[in-house]
Amino acid sequence: MDAKLVALYHRHVAAAYDRQLRLGDFLERETNGANWHYQVSTSTLSFGPTVKFQANDLGSHSTLDNSWLWGWYSSQPNLTAAMNEFCEAVRGLGSRHDIRAFLLTQPFDVSAVLGTELGGIASHVFGIITSGELGYQAYYNMPYKRGRSTVLLRDDRLRVTEPSPLARVGTIFPQVLAGFPITDQRAALIGYLASYDIMPEASGRLIRVVEGGIEVLRAEFDEQDRLSNLTGAFQNSE
Repeated sequence: MDAKLVALYHRHVAAAYDRQLRLGDFLERETNGANWHYQVSTSTLSFGPTVKFQANDLGSHSTLDNSWLWGWYSSQPNLTAAMNEFCEAVRGLGSRHDIRAFLLTQPFDVSAVLGTELGGIASHVFGIITSGELGYQAYYNMPYKRGRSTVLLRDDRLRVTEPSPLARVGTIFPQVLAGFPITDQRAALIGYLASYDIMPEASGRLIRVVEGGIEVLRAEFDEQDRLSNLTGAFQNSE
């Protein structure tokens, strides 16, 4: 297992979950339940005739052999200039963080790099990491017969200014822990707070957010970095 890759997952998992909820809300409002369609040649993800996203093909997770293949190494004969730029951005993560998985040119076993638990949800894990590192608003998983393909979405319609970040964190973070396997829950909370530009005080198993001398968030963790208590002023937010 690549510890650096898993650390990036923990850094971004909660913020990505938050953004995916906003994507779900947008699709529920705007698509009238239309099915998705992906046009490879134009990198366009559509929901019916009116909702379209520019969506870069990140890669695919095959359940036949539990392998991942980056999108630009699939059977596409020619890549557009935009896809070449996207490819280089993702590969650049390999150099920046010294993570070999971003540089592999053939299908690779996801359990070997992510571990058994995360390997089973590789389409989510790579969507979480790359969308967070590269500043995309969301990712979308498209199921096929024996796996899932993942695309990244960058669209101003998905940008939201959150009026009550701590209330959002306090509401969403327990949902994240229930929705994804997270072994380092302390790192996940710190990463989530950072996504809202909130810098907590972290000491041992305790994380605090203090505003104007008043403690507005308090999170306590056990010796395995699992959340044991989460309290704060956000509980009184409407």
